[in-house]
Amino acid sequence: MRLFFLFIRAVVRHPLRSLSALFWWLLGKKLRARNRFGILVDDEQRRYEKWLAAKAGLDDDARRTVAERVAHLSGNTNILILCRLSAENKPAQVAATVASLKAQLYPNWTLLFVGDGAETYLDADEHRLHAAPGGAKGQEACLKAMRKAAYVGWMRPGDSLDEEALCAFMATLGDDRPALIYSDEDQINARGVRRFAHFKPGWNFELLLACDYVGGLSLMRADLLKGEAVSDDVASWQGRYHALIQVGAPLKSEQVRHVSDVLYQRYVPRFLRADAVRPSSSGVAHEAVLQAYCQREGLQADIERDTFGHVRLRRDVAEPKPLVSLIVPTRDMLRLTRKCVRSILEKTTYENFELLIVDNDSEKTATLAFFDKVVRQPKVRVIKYPGVFNYSAINNFAVGHARGDYIGLINNDTEVITPEWLDELMAQAVRPEAGAVGAKLLYADGRIQHAGVYTGMGRLAGHGHRFLKNDAPGYFYRAHLSQFVSAVTGACLIVEKEKFQAVGGLDADELCVAFNDVDLCLKLQDAGYHNIYVPHAVLYHYESKSRGKDLKGEKRARYLREAAVLQQRWGTHLAPDRYFNRNLSTQREDFTLS
Repeated sequence: MRLFFLFIRAVVRHPLRSLSALFWWLLGKKLRARNRFGILVDDEQRRYEKWLAAKAGLDDDARRTVAERVAHLSGNTNILILCRLSAENKPAQVAATVASLKAQLYPNWTLLFVGDGAETYLDADEHRLHAAPGGAKGQEACLKAMRKAAYVGWMRPGDSLDEEALCAFMATLGDDRPALIYSDEDQINARGVRRFAHFKPGWNFELLLACDYVGGLSLMRADLLKGEAVSDDVASWQGRYHALIQVGAPLKSEQVRHVSDVLYQRYVPRFLRADAVRPSSSGVAHEAVLQAYCQREGLQADIERDTFGHVRLRRDVAEPKPLVSLIVPTRDMLRLTRKCVRSILEKTTYENFELLIVDNDSEKTATLAFFDKVVRQPKVRVIKYPGVFNYSAINNFAVGHARGDYIGLINNDTEVITPEWLDELMAQAVRPEAGAVGAKLLYADGRIQHAGVYTGMGRLAGHGHRFLKNDAPGYFYRAHLSQFVSAVTGACLIVEKEKFQAVGGLDADELCVAFNDVDLCLKLQDAGYHNIYVPHAVLYHYESKSRGKDLKGEKRARYLREAAVLQQRWGTHLAPDRYFNRNLSTQREDFTLS
């Protein structure tokens, strides 16, 4: 009954979009339908209140039993918490932070206040509270305390922890000692009201360069905090981010633990909406951290701001720039193909590319005349692939004819928007650790069609932030930040040819049309490469206009067969994506709390 009333409310407020959601539902595209309908009726704060209530309802005795066991096993693991004070901090804020630490079920922690007047916050009866002045003496005190600790974390005055937070962190310790542990977080105001939880992805260094998504509480192994990892003010929040970047650069996912539970409350006097929060410092401090990272890594990169005001590290491709073979399969569809080809030839600023148009039995006279004309341009070749449409086979065939060391899979229903699109994608693709690199794709109305692919959505794979307005922030701005993702769409995908061939290319036997791009990306990820979403390369994608929808008859039967292959091969129906979060709904594509 509640769903009926929600639908009626949505129809009254947004009749056309509600009917669109119903249309997709009737056609069996339930993930897309839920996504469109959910945008119209959702109350995220109500969801989060229910989530917190369910968490609070867990059996306290059971939690304490686990806490006691963890404390017993890890009792010798000393945690140092650094807290940088300033003149703006109020005593009540500091008291809240101290109280949350004193309430911890895990006992082996030490809090070091750093800053002038820090000693005024000490408790004579609490041996775990210490103070150090600002400046060089404070830095020296921090370094001395860090040498005695196993893990080091940071808190800001006013921020607080759930009572089981440190226990949950210590529970991740096994025979190995992870280099970094972090959790999800939310906001808390002066009245103790909690809102706007940030459910974070697993370890994602590319996203960390774009923004400080790790936030608090993050614990780093103390023995790694040395040399260039230690800034001149290690106790500050910037010092923490500096250490994260310097320590995190070489880390693999198995060296990092993400506790997907909200254990840290970030104090804000007035709530900032989640879509107003910039996880990055977005300022001089962020720029300084990135400059130090580039200097250490010897990177030739510019540090600039994007259209959303984020500080970004813009990589470049060293000269001589490698040849890229852009592959555009088509069967007639002249209007779309011509628009795609012209936009590539006329707008692309990256000069060293060739364009391979793969003709899959085009018959119309106008199409063939266009091929005869466009092939006169030195960058263009037309090669023929006769027979039934098989997207994977067509592209594998074209790769065999490609002269470039890098290949681009480009749908004929795309159109270039940003002239630097290929520069941006190639700057990532040339990295030794890079797998497939994908662009931001927009529908014709300017809404997002692709901003990275997440497995598990709809028990298969979905496009994060689909239908989001391009000028809207999205979930903590992730639609607009460069980051590692498990997959990118084959509608616009760049990959080194040698890597493509090493993992077997696209599956032309079992994934002829659908999910072959996801499968390719997961094979590259399985081989140890990182697939990368690049939001600064933007194209239109007039989705599936050239081959139609997978809605009925043999097309639907084929789609279901290929969906089953993806599930069986990669278990997409069993667990959420490593770059997603188990608390977010896999039944939608808008990062809604489950």
